[in-house]
Amino acid sequence: MKKTVIFSYIFLLSLVFTGCAKPSMDAGNSSSDSSSVQQNAEERTAQISFNNKSEEQDQEIETKTVTFKEGVSLMTIMKENFDLEENQGMITSIDGLAQDEKAGYYWTYTINDEMITTGADDTFLGNNDKVVFTYEKFE
Repeated sequence: MKKTVIFSYIFLLSLVFTGCAKPSMDAGNSSSDSSSVQQNAEERTAQISFNNKSEEQDQEIETKTVTFKEGVSLMTIMKENFDLEENQGMITSIDGLAQDEKAGYYWTYTINDEMITTGADDTFLGNNDKVVFTYEKFE
């Protein structure tokens, strides 16, 4: 009888330890790994346009369709696709056209015709969004 109790006790302990063991995760299920999340993120597209509304010019400079992964900031998308300068999450120069604080010219942008007031680091695009950057004077 004593052997049966000891055997039962050892069997129960092995079940407890097996149940407490950390389950292994296969490569397709590692959702807690941020790089896997990025790799599995849905690819999206957006159209990005630039307008120069300075006194010297009033024209569309360029329009480009870009692809990116879901969850990537607008700043990252811009850095990957254009010659860009930024300061504290705000875009200050695109393809060599820099803001001019003395003259009051700055870059602003809209997404789907709505003015955006957050920095590009804090802005995320949806699929097929239309982004328009405008270089214009503010007084």
